[in-house]
Amino acid sequence: MIQALDELPPLPALAVIINCGTRWFTSLALASAHRTGLPLLVIDCESRDGSRDHLARLSEHHGIDFYWLDWPLRTHGLTLDALFRNSTAETLLLVDSDVEIEDPLTVRRMIEALDAAPASYGAGFIHAAEWMGAKHGVAEGVGFYAERMWIPLTLLRTRAVQAALAGGASFVQMRRFTEFPHWPRLSRWLGLRFFLPIVNRWQARRLAEAKRPVFHEYDTGARMHSVLLGLGYGFVALPGEMWATVYHYHGVTRASFRWSRQKIAERLGFVNRSSRVQLRQGELDAKHRLARYGIEMET
Repeated sequence: MIQALDELPPLPALAVIINCGTRWFTSLALASAHRTGLPLLVIDCESRDGSRDHLARLSEHHGIDFYWLDWPLRTHGLTLDALFRNSTAETLLLVDSDVEIEDPLTVRRMIEALDAAPASYGAGFIHAAEWMGAKHGVAEGVGFYAERMWIPLTLLRTRAVQAALAGGASFVQMRRFTEFPHWPRLSRWLGLRFFLPIVNRWQARRLAEAKRPVFHEYDTGARMHSVLLGLGYGFVALPGEMWATVYHYHGVTRASFRWSRQKIAERLGFVNRSSRVQLRQGELDAKHRLARYGIEMET
């Protein structure tokens, strides 16, 4: 266990997993990331599911060593901001707690690609810009999803991100309403009407034809990606077919919200309804996948 990031030795690369009450998924992420050969850090954000003891047993019984750091519970974006501000590693491999790296050579390709592109801030997969729609709780043509690095598994240069942070950039998710560009507050208040089902049905055809979004959705990392490109950095995108070497459960932490919070999050469009994970079923699947690594643990 460490008390602060500056206690880590100087490292060319560090794999980081942020755990928040997802011990079984984090176990799978750790087991798969361990095969990359990179040093591992688990940042635990006030988990109440026994994660510390659970993961300590994983390390003791299966030889998966990692650093452990306790941090306060914050949004994902704020946690990433703090991580990069305080990290001394040259590069950070972000591994979502609900990710399994099925082929460790994918990470090796990221490292090699970034080493060969000194003017790039990162390497991995690109989540392309796209129009949002019914699965996000809005009519077609209302919202536009901004391009970003695929945050569940991405390799980033620490100094490049630190430069962007110093200029005011952030990983924090943001929804920017643009209906009335000179009155952003008015745009935000009026934009809320598009989350009412009756308005969605009425506006759907007009907005789909106009292709003029009411808001731009900057998911976690999207604004950082945009700022870094603006600063002249590139991003090395791996071939799309390599995406199949990474398994992602989608939204495990968000799915652990209380029922009422989950419903509100869905209504506001912060959670993709089609990707919500049933935690119990997901945990059973994660345990099954762990068995392929020779890992079987008591609950």
